[in-house]
Amino acid sequence: MNNSKTKYSIVITTFDRRFQSHLIPLMNDIQNQNISSPVEIIIMINGPHRADFDQVYRKEILSFLSGYENVYPTMFPNFQSLAKLWNRGILTAQHDRVLVLNDDLRFKPPFFEILEKELNSRTSTFKINDSFSHFVTFKPELIDVGFFDERLLGLGEEDGDFSWRFYKKYGKEVSTASIPFVDNINSDIADPGFIKGIRTASKFNRDFILNTKYKKSLFGHRSMFDYKVVQQLDDQPQYPYENFYRANLKNL
Repeated sequence: MNNSKTKYSIVITTFDRRFQSHLIPLMNDIQNQNISSPVEIIIMINGPHRADFDQVYRKEILSFLSGYENVYPTMFPNFQSLAKLWNRGILTAQHDRVLVLNDDLRFKPPFFEILEKELNSRTSTFKINDSFSHFVTFKPELIDVGFFDERLLGLGEEDGDFSWRFYKKYGKEVSTASIPFVDNINSDIADPGFIKGIRTASKFNRDFILNTKYKKSLFGHRSMFDYKVVQQLDDQPQYPYENFYRANLKNL
């Protein structure tokens, strides 16, 4: 295997209520995988909405993560959108290919061996098992399509919005790779501070997508939405200097 082709980073989003039940087992699963070379793991630690950050949790998660090599936590004192966590985590990662994971996943070998074969054969963003609970983004494509929309202030609809814009940009859907040995738990554990829509997703996000950013249209495109839509609210530039950073870092 040509390891130079399989260099990638991992981004994991998490929060206090899933520490013991989800993040610890997930990190142990990754540790027990046969990964061809050291992989950096960026941990995006979300804060609570309408509550103070649990200081016991802060100490415990930092202590836990310090036991792993190549793990880099970023902590937010108060609640941030999933779109922002994904964007910031991907921007932090040093490699162009980034495996983004929810924390309610469990892995068994040889998941990462199969993943690396997929990375060898693909040069584009792709979902795993047709789900954005685990997906690989190709950073130049994310910049080209536009980052996950941080106007989605809570959780939910980030993937459908990105998929629609991906199709608009490239004329094709985000592809998927079938990789077994992963269990998507779909946990119902959520921050209690925001208003829920469907399951753990935010009502705010769904209302923004369906009532503000898009509208139904027979001449639109469906992608991950329930019906064909067209975009009626323009996207704003997010992280506009990232291309400058990428082009000029070598000159620093």
